[in-house]
Amino acid sequence: MVGKKVVVKLGGSVLKKPRDFYLMAKKVKKELEMGHKIVLVVSAMKGETDRLIQLGKEVGADEEMLDSIAGLGEVLSARLMAASLNRLGVKAVAIDPSSPFWPVYTDERFGDANVDLHRTCGATISNLEPLLKDSVPVVCGYLGKSRDGRLTTLGRGGSDTTAVVLARCLKADEVILVKDSPGVLTADPKVMRDAKKLDELDASEALLVSLGGAKVLHHKALRYLTPKIRLRVVPAEEEGLTSGGTVVSGYIPPLEVDVHPKKVSMITLVLKEKIPHNFKDSISISYLDNAAIVYVDSNVEKVLEEAHKLVDQGKVKAVTLKEGLAMIKVWGAAIEEIPGIVSKITEPLAERGINIFGVQTVHNRVAIFVDWEKREEVATHLRSVLA
Repeated sequence: MVGKKVVVKLGGSVLKKPRDFYLMAKKVKKELEMGHKIVLVVSAMKGETDRLIQLGKEVGADEEMLDSIAGLGEVLSARLMAASLNRLGVKAVAIDPSSPFWPVYTDERFGDANVDLHRTCGATISNLEPLLKDSVPVVCGYLGKSRDGRLTTLGRGGSDTTAVVLARCLKADEVILVKDSPGVLTADPKVMRDAKKLDELDASEALLVSLGGAKVLHHKALRYLTPKIRLRVVPAEEEGLTSGGTVVSGYIPPLEVDVHPKKVSMITLVLKEKIPHNFKDSISISYLDNAAIVYVDSNVEKVLEEAHKLVDQGKVKAVTLKEGLAMIKVWGAAIEEIPGIVSKITEPLAERGINIFGVQTVHNRVAIFVDWEKREEVATHLRSVLA
């Protein structure tokens, strides 16, 4: 029987008590019997990391010591899960930073370390891949080791990052995040009771959802996806681990500079009422105080007619039009890690005497509007300064 190579991450929300480890171990055994090869990544039991961090702060631990304290919950979880699997006759190896099989290496940014992908992939292939022949590696999520062997953590939600990174290094077919949610929902169920599960998302959509506040996905993890890895978010209640839930496919490039293919017109409205209007032909709309800017790349006359109707209705005072603009979008997974990204985009253009007619930001995306004739010069220059 030919199965899949899978990395399964068990979150703290599904590991609340010792029996949960046994129940999850039974599900893992069932997947193994279907021919799948599995690496398990475990979080600390629910509430344990907060408790450990609080203890560390109370005794005055510095950032480095706090990381070594905060990660003890994952060490316990790995050993409990390995014991549960062994009880069921499944050979399992608990792997924490003291283990000779440890795979995850980072920089020294204590509390929110970044993965050293090259070294981590080397260690993962050398240390974990051979274990998959006859056992289940149970790896502590959230934790890392610096180049000189000091303990680090990947930030809150870092176990998701561990799972995706290991899946990438192992060239796994799928990475599965087991949560206490049915999957990724259309809204926070605490805010909207009728929120529904999404069956599919592409990686870019998933990043927007994550950056927008959805806690079921950690945005830092999504940057490590590749086109060949499918990410699945499944509920702990699901009978199996490799089906159901929400599937996230595709990947997010680190940084891209894209030029919108059509000329853009900028229609400015001076508002009397602060009531947004839906211009269906717009590609983007910005509102601030008593002004709205509508960007369109087609049907300009139609949008102008709509705008002037709002003048007649007493909702808008005046309408102006500027044509011949280019929209240049800077986006990607790396943007969130670049401090002052807007100034890094705009200041080099100002130094070159290039006017910017508009700037928009939405999470990991920044769009600027410049003269159409300057579009290639701007794009080329941005690619060089942001490289």
